[in-house]
Amino acid sequence: MTFDHRDAGTTNSAWLASENWASVPSLSLDDVGLLVVVAAHPDDETLGAGGLIAAAHAARIPVAVIVATAGERSHPESTTVTPERLTVIRRAEVVGAIDALAPGASIQLLGLPDGELRQHGDSLTSAVRAAIGDHSGVLVASPWRGDGHPDHTVAANAAAMAAEAAGATLVEYPIWGWHWAEPSSPQWPWERLRTLPLSAEATAAKAAALALHRSQTEPLSDAPGDEAIVSSSFAAHFRRDFETFVVADESAAALSGESLEQSYFDTFYQGRADPWGFETRWYEERKRALTLAALPRRRFGSALEIGCSIGVLTAELADRADDVLATDIAQAPLDLARERLAGRSEVRLERRALQQEWPDETFDLIVVSEVGYYLAADRLDELVSRAAASLNDGGIVVACHWRHPVSDYPMRGDDVHGAFHRSARLKCIGGYADDDFLLDVFGLPGAVSVATAEGLV
Repeated sequence: MTFDHRDAGTTNSAWLASENWASVPSLSLDDVGLLVVVAAHPDDETLGAGGLIAAAHAARIPVAVIVATAGERSHPESTTVTPERLTVIRRAEVVGAIDALAPGASIQLLGLPDGELRQHGDSLTSAVRAAIGDHSGVLVASPWRGDGHPDHTVAANAAAMAAEAAGATLVEYPIWGWHWAEPSSPQWPWERLRTLPLSAEATAAKAAALALHRSQTEPLSDAPGDEAIVSSSFAAHFRRDFETFVVADESAAALSGESLEQSYFDTFYQGRADPWGFETRWYEERKRALTLAALPRRRFGSALEIGCSIGVLTAELADRADDVLATDIAQAPLDLARERLAGRSEVRLERRALQQEWPDETFDLIVVSEVGYYLAADRLDELVSRAAASLNDGGIVVACHWRHPVSDYPMRGDDVHGAFHRSARLKCIGGYADDDFLLDVFGLPGAVSVATAEGLV
């Protein structure tokens, strides 16, 4: 999901006119003994859950608010206010806003980097888990994982993992979803919505708290790049006399969330030429060497690389194949890959979201390296099935994935490789494993080892 906060967006009146509201149940606080609100940025807590915080405080329910970042990158084009100054401003704003909603509430400002929360999801999970502690009847509220903002997805997944581990109840609050979605949008989870009616006092407290986030609701100055982030029309979504939450899908665990979409990767690559350290880290160089060494043939006719990023592995695959189709979901890394691979006529670079745009070709080699955990379980199974169906006779699939948990990934590396191993259409013929990553080589059911293929056994 890609959106621009400067666009007009869907109006509040359009949302309120939907007939679907009549069937949305209410959210009850009757059994809540502690409210933990997780925010990716200052103002998220007020926009999405300010009324909930005020209502909990009025009901004498203890409130803890965890704010992951200072939102210091809210105005990247500003020439008048630095990120360092915005950090100071926004920290003061959020403390004042929470005090207006629930005086005496616990506040944690983690200071994690704005826009790079995905690299610090484990720290956020730990903070949420600590806030829950041994309390019973805990309600955790986080941004909606489908909101379309990468930091919101990370915060949601971190909260989900902490809540699941502690047996707490999780709800998620939409923010940008009100902007880019429409009542008829297929992504909008009407069947999982709950509304919390707000008293006049809670509504007033939320309005007062939102007014304190001046760096977001008012221009920083008249200079270009200093425009308000939360426009008056956008703010109207949060001036209702009720708040809306998405309840967790009980059919899926926290680590089986939605696949990461194109907007996640577009944001991730902004201003970053090599975010993974492909060109600088020995870990990456060693992993590539092991991947190439695991290939059971010296050369391949055709190869497909899924998620080629900036093309470092692609260049080495091109030394082993006559034709390489390398794909990625994001344009920025593909542009860098084109620079790297200029003049390599055997390489085709294409932007594809392979769940919807799988190539109508067959291959001798398919490389699935560090991409499987971005997919939800059903999409991963589809990827495995399509890869197996796209192999020529004697074809090979190579899978390689990081094993450590990352809070915003729907799956873990071990889960990804488990899906490949479960496929009746593939046979594992080799592999490597250490504490950090798994590498597996699969062929079709009749595949044999290198020694067998060369007549040594």
